[in-house]
Order: sequence, then structure tokens, then C-alpha cells
Amino acid sequence: MLKKLFHLIFVVLVAAAMLLLQKFYLDHHKDPVPAENETGEVLNADTKEEKTEEENTPVEEKEEPKDVSNTVETKEEEDTRQIYRMLDFDRRLILNVGQQDPEICSIFCLAYGRAILDQDYSADPYDYYDGDGAVWRWAGFEDIALSDPLDTVLQRAYDEISAGRPVIFLVDDTYAYTATDKPASRSAWQHYVLLIGYRKEADYQDLKPSDFYGVDPTAGYKSNDENYIPWIVLTDEAPMQSSGEYALYAYRKDDKHLEVCDAHADSIRWDDKGTEAVYADRAQ
Repeated sequence: MLKKLFHLIFVVLVAAAMLLLQKFYLDHHKDPVPAENETGEVLNADTKEEKTEEENTPVEEKEEPKDVSNTVETKEEEDTRQIYRMLDFDRRLILNVGQQDPEICSIFCLAYGRAILDQDYSADPYDYYDGDGAVWRWAGFEDIALSDPLDTVLQRAYDEISAGRPVIFLVDDTYAYTATDKPASRSAWQHYVLLIGYRKEADYQDLKPSDFYGVDPTAGYKSNDENYIPWIVLTDEAPMQSSGEYALYAYRKDDKHLEVCDAHADSIRWDDKGTEAVYADRAQ
């Protein structure tokens, strides 16, 4: 009986030892628990290590290439576009008078001048026409060039515009270029134009005809972008002498005048329907 008891105890001890050995083996050889990233995706051990290295490495932000084309174009425009000291008025006052009829540029210039000074959108050139030509005094204009040399005449034109009044000037040959991005020359014999501005940087002591900005009655009306436009810049060859004298006409009836502004050459785009005011393209 005692022998059987010892045998039972031995069997129990052997079984317990085997269980302990099995547990020890499993504890030291089990697979690692898969790790999860912040989004819940399962990573194996190698991937997790690579991810950790990437997280510790600073990320270089790629700089998007800057589009400088517009900036360059704007800079070029600023460099090439002249700024003028110009009479400040609604350009439709000129456009409403329209383009001159043949050989009577003078009365159209008078109508432009009076339309500006009177703010009159219905100015009529033929109010200053006697059947043969212009009657300057009917419009209140008179010749102020007298017999003076060209430099003095140009200074008088400068002074009149500075005082807020347009002036009418006699020109000849290739007298102007259109004030556009693609200038076109204008040629005529004994022709009148209306001056409304001068180059802001012009030297008063050394004025040139090309310092002046004006309106040409041979293209005094514009209904769309394909038409010629009236805005011109004189050439240095523009001034004409009649009987040995230059001709510059200024308004002398009373003290009417306008404000002046710094402006770029006029835009070719206008309000054709006449629903909005149109002014000079002011310089900022």
C-alpha cells in the first residue's frame, strides 16, 4: 500500500515538472504582438522601424516655382509707358463730337476744346464755321503764338495745359504717332490737332514737340477696338509755320479751366454704349 502511494506521488511530480517545462518554453518562444500605427494599420517589426526613421528625418518642403511672367510684363509696361500731366475730363466729350469732315480739322478742334471746357456732350463743330473755314473768335479762341520762336510757343502750350485749358496747334508732314502699344504714324499737310497733355518729366527749359499729348480730329471717333483712336503723341517734326509763324490757339473768352491729373496714355478700350464715364488712365 505504501509502495503504491509513493508511485502515485512520483507520477504527479513528473507531470507537474513537464507542465512547468512546457510553460517555460512557450513563454520564451512566442511570436511578438503586431504593432499599430496612428491610423490603426498593422505594421510588422521591420516596417515600424523604417517608419520611425522616416518620422525622425526632417521633411523638405518642395517650393512651387513662382510664376513671374505677369510681374515681368507689368514691370516692362511700367518702364515703357510714359506718364503725362493731362487735362482730366470724360473722353466721351471728344468721341461724341466725332471724326472731322474733310479739310475742316480746325472747327472740329474748336468743338473738342469747347466740349471739354463747357462739359458739353452735344458740341457742334459747325457752330464755328462760316462756310469757308473756322471763325476762331466765335469759339473764344485766339492765336497766342504770335511771331515767337518754337521754344517759346511750346512753353505757352505747356503753361495753358498746366492752367487747365486745351490748346490747338498747327502741324505738318509726319506729325504724330498713335498713343497705343503698336504706334502708327500720322501724316498730313497743314493740319490742326488739340493738345491736352505733356510728358510729366518734360524739361520746361528744353521742351520738344514729342513731349506733348493730343487729340487728332482725323480719328476723333471710336466705336470699337478696330477703329483708329484719336489720342496721339507729336513727333519732333510736327510744328508747321504759316507765313513764317507758328500757330497756337488758346481759349481767351473767360477763365474756364479744368483739373489736371497724372495719367498714362489713354486706353483703346471705351464704353461704346455710353453707360459709364470714361476718363484718362490715371497713374497711381
